[in-house]
Amino acid sequence: MKLSLTKNIGNFTTLARILFIFMSICLLNLNYFPLVCLGTVILVVAVIMDGMDGYLARKYNNSNKFGSLIDTLGDRITENLLVIFFAYKHFIPLWIPLIFVSRSFLSDFVRFVCFRSGIGTFEINSSKWGFRFVASIKSRVGYLLLKIFVFLLGSAILCIESSLSTSVFLNSVILLSLKEWLIYGSWILVAFNLIRFAFQLYDSRSLLRKELIN
Repeated sequence: MKLSLTKNIGNFTTLARILFIFMSICLLNLNYFPLVCLGTVILVVAVIMDGMDGYLARKYNNSNKFGSLIDTLGDRITENLLVIFFAYKHFIPLWIPLIFVSRSFLSDFVRFVCFRSGIGTFEINSSKWGFRFVASIKSRVGYLLLKIFVFLLGSAILCIESSLSTSVFLNSVILLSLKEWLIYGSWILVAFNLIRFAFQLYDSRSLLRKELIN
């Protein structure tokens, strides 16, 4: 059976986004200004695609629970690879990717338990505040914008560091300010992440309790 491009365009967009993230990180790590800039452009494209996969799936009437899992998979790979990479570059503290990755495994375990019971990714958060902080459009867009800010700020720092035309003094002044903003943004991102996970646990507490008893 052949896969239909139109029917699976949202999933293909997610998979392409994952490939772009790998390409972007490889280029960002080369410390050669033109290639670092290219890596930044690819990262911007991947970020745009992050908001397109769900839209395309809805447009072509292919939005389903399995597609939402693939979308979440793309988000997890993107987020985890980038926070690990920026920690590797010593832009952010090591504890940030440690918490981020651990939360990802725990959150996706809860999603799997819910998915096995027929509950979709954004159907988990049925409570008022759970919906507002996790499943609502405002929350998801806000979380996406926060990720965009942190990840593009990190790539901008790499662009400046690899630039040969900027003076050492100007580099040091700009980089110091940007790195401080990157750390603050990372703290907020982790805090928002943990709050969303707390509501996910709260809204799935009955199902998790049932699974533990059985």
